[in-house]
Amino acid sequence: MSERRVIVDSNVITMQTENSRAQALAIEGAKIARVGSSSDVQSFIDQGWRVQDLGGKSVLPGFIDTHEHMMLTGLMAAAVHLDDVQNLEQILERIADAGARIEKGNWIRGSYLNEQNIAEKRMPTRNDLDRVCPDHPVFLLHATIHMCSFNSKGLEIIRPPLNLAGLDTESGKPTGVIRDPGILTFVHPVMSKLISEAEKIKFLRETGQMALNKRITTLHALDGGELGPGDTKVIWLNREQLPVRVVCYNQSMNLSEVRELGLPRVGGCICADGAFEAHTAALFEPYADEPDNYGELTYSQEIMDTFILEANRAGLQVAVHCESDRSIEQVLWAMEKALRDFPRTDHRHRIEHLELPTFNQMERMANAGIMTGMQPAFIPAFVGRENMELYASLLGKERLNRVHPYRTILDHGIPICGGSDSPVTPYDPLAGIQAAVNHPNAEQQISVYESLEMFTKTAAWSAFEEKDKGTIESDKLADLVVLSDDPFTVDCKKIADIKIEQVFVGGRPQL
Repeated sequence: MSERRVIVDSNVITMQTENSRAQALAIEGAKIARVGSSSDVQSFIDQGWRVQDLGGKSVLPGFIDTHEHMMLTGLMAAAVHLDDVQNLEQILERIADAGARIEKGNWIRGSYLNEQNIAEKRMPTRNDLDRVCPDHPVFLLHATIHMCSFNSKGLEIIRPPLNLAGLDTESGKPTGVIRDPGILTFVHPVMSKLISEAEKIKFLRETGQMALNKRITTLHALDGGELGPGDTKVIWLNREQLPVRVVCYNQSMNLSEVRELGLPRVGGCICADGAFEAHTAALFEPYADEPDNYGELTYSQEIMDTFILEANRAGLQVAVHCESDRSIEQVLWAMEKALRDFPRTDHRHRIEHLELPTFNQMERMANAGIMTGMQPAFIPAFVGRENMELYASLLGKERLNRVHPYRTILDHGIPICGGSDSPVTPYDPLAGIQAAVNHPNAEQQISVYESLEMFTKTAAWSAFEEKDKGTIESDKLADLVVLSDDPFTVDCKKIADIKIEQVFVGGRPQL
């Protein structure tokens, strides 16, 4: 017999509307049987259903992270963490220490490195790493995953083409620092093939538990394709072993694997450009601190047009990574063209990140019914908690005022679903919600309800799952989180501090 449970004395935030509240709900098996007042569930109590009194705590729909990379998250979590280093020597000390503990010839991987946070303001070079670790291949991945460093042993194994390897202007030899597009088109695929399937399954289980620990009940896994050949298939075939639900996006322009797995969507981080922090996001105007650098588009317009046209004709939902205005223009143009060729009224195509759109682009997205997946935790992680100092140096004052325009996007009627881009920022929906509410640019701040929608209601809608998830209603899945406090009433700068006390996936308490 399926478990039957009645939750009482609770603040049920149903997310159907901003002010929709209930005091109790009944769960039968994997689904919600009733939502309402205490009297509405009394009949279930009279039948002997298990009663759980929450003492006034809040219940919300289970959080959904709509943009993350399961395999990379697991890989980077298992690597040497470099997020708190202050200078190059500290990086080298940690790599040397790792090398002393493992057998010669085994890979040393480092993760979460951001050169903007260290004194030297640069990535470690091949020569730096060779000095402390000549006998192990070394691979250090930037926090954005759009830049990396190798030592000589690592370069010998992966053998990157010279035009991708980052050549020293004086010696003509590789520096060991590789940026977009080389890291996307060459490094990630090669490094993925060096990891066994057994290791990948282990990473997936650990990643699923990491998400559950942050009370996420569904992950949108943007994996596989050229960035990790075969990874989507590994995730899809092992999804029942995971503690959370998974929606798969295969990051490939080749539709054959999507057809093989029967997936209704394609893309994710098919990267039309890179990242601001790596100076590889594609801009109409140059970087403020590198006046000859406009960033770079990864694909030609013809290639992007063909991919989106074919995917749209196949009835697939398409998602593409676009950080800045020039890449947004390329992908938006391709989506508009595809929808003229084969009109669809409910395609729910996604432009991911959308960090620096123009007003015209937002108008066209709204007209075409294109949504966006955004990661509000980028704001404190990369833009700056108070003064957006990093983006000011990269983009200058005028563009700084247009970055991460949450309020303007919503005012255009463009739906936003929320994610972490893990491992770029950690799984933590409440931190993302707090970041969107407290945007450093007051004109771009959005409400608590709008922020919660990004990780619940709109998140479910973005994957055509609104009949099962995203709000607390009868007959929907009992994917729920229990919070110690009400996010609508706590100090808006302390939302991330709310304790998530319990999570239900399909009616079963998981933690």
